[in-house]
Amino acid sequence: MIEPTLINSRAMDGGIALDLYLDPDLLWFQGHFPHLPLLPGVVQLDWALLLAGRHLGLAAQYTDRFQVKYKAGLFPGDQVTLVLRHDRAKGRLGFEYRRDGALCSNGSLAVAS
Repeated sequence: MIEPTLINSRAMDGGIALDLYLDPDLLWFQGHFPHLPLLPGVVQLDWALLLAGRHLGLAAQYTDRFQVKYKAGLFPGDQVTLVLRHDRAKGRLGFEYRRDGALCSNGSLAVAS
């Protein structure tokens, strides 16, 4: 299993909020780290791109034009909300992962509509 389980989605102005379950059997938790499984930051970025394509119809561009800040880890069994916002004028996708309302990570990436 390589993707989170989608529990619910809610449209919002300029984007979408996705409630996700991080199944402990996700491939990404294996070996990262053996005594404290943690969702790798690069996977959080990849999911934001993948789910923006699927739910907002955006084509992501992997470039050096991205920013990301990690505030707290995401762990097996967590239920998180991924908020995706598309700023058409700037050609950017903003994203944030929240657990119980608390910000875990956020950032923005270059995208094409």
